[in-house]
Amino acid sequence: MASSPHSSSHLYFFLAFFLLLAAATAFEVTSEFELGQQRRIHFRVYFHETFLGPDNTTVTVVNMSLPNTFGDVDIFDAVLRTGPSKRSTEVGRAQGANFHTSQRDQASLIPLVLSFTAGDFCDSTLTVIGRLDASGKADRAIVGGTGVFQFAWGNVVSKLVTSDNAGLVAAFDIYVVYYDDVRLTAIA
Repeated sequence: MASSPHSSSHLYFFLAFFLLLAAATAFEVTSEFELGQQRRIHFRVYFHETFLGPDNTTVTVVNMSLPNTFGDVDIFDAVLRTGPSKRSTEVGRAQGANFHTSQRDQASLIPLVLSFTAGDFCDSTLTVIGRLDASGKADRAIVGGTGVFQFAWGNVVSKLVTSDNAGLVAAFDIYVVYYDDVRLTAIA
């Protein structure tokens, strides 16, 4: 009796899984870290998203053509600025995806990374996830960060400022807890 192609792929999967598990447990890695002093801050940035033209920041990668855009997926790389005007200073990018997850209304699940390229938080990121409703309001969790924001947590509240066919601007109020002087040391 010949084996099906599916049964051999399961065997390879289990073999690879157990080899990786053995390798992970064979080399013990421990480290210590000090978080330093806790800092709590609030600041505001403006999310500038463009839908049309050469500066388009959003692309629909899945269009299900179902009611209320259910099942659609958009990818975005929008500009973060210090103000609602296009002439205000650029301080970073907001990069992520917009998953249209509601069958009943215009609600989305949006995981995103706020990547700061200028100012006090240059070369730092915040990772954010949460729900956006049809009104343009969102209350999202900060689940981590890098750079200045290592081990960060907090909340991002956004509110729609302007919107038209060409794009939108939203205010992001960022409430973040992070630690000064994080020290990571590996123990051999």
